[in-house]
Amino acid sequence: MNKIIPIGIIIIVIVIIIGVLTYQTTVNKSDNNNMTNMSNMTSTNSNSNGLQATVTIENGTFNPANLTVKVGTTVIWIDKDFNTDTEYMVTSNKTGNTEMENNTEATEGMYLFMSNDLTNGQSFNYTFNQTGTFYYYDMNHMGDKALNGVIIVQ
Repeated sequence: MNKIIPIGIIIIVIVIIIGVLTYQTTVNKSDNNNMTNMSNMTSTNSNSNGLQATVTIENGTFNPANLTVKVGTTVIWIDKDFNTDTEYMVTSNKTGNTEMENNTEATEGMYLFMSNDLTNGQSFNYTFNQTGTFYYYDMNHMGDKALNGVIIVQ
């Protein structure tokens, strides 16, 4: 009987250790998957000069909506909206208009840039390599004035 109690304690300790190790492996895999998903949402534009600016998406608005940057600046849009059901698609037409003009469907090549659907924690970036005024908007919420913005490149 005295040998049964120590064996029972040893079995319980082994079960606890296995449980802890399994939990840590699951958490690490989850963290790695989240980092992979975030890196997949970033465009492939490169920026060797180190110039960056950030626009956050919070409470259904771009902040700041209007931004002035230098040529070669990479603008990073980060979704920090805590409404996890809302997806944003940062978009800019090549024509500079904030609407899709008279088209009811997107046509290939009509956009300067368009992100994938962004949800909380995801980001998209675009490097502005020429001067100009670039209007952008959220394709998923067309017509909502709070979801329009301007990037002025000098």
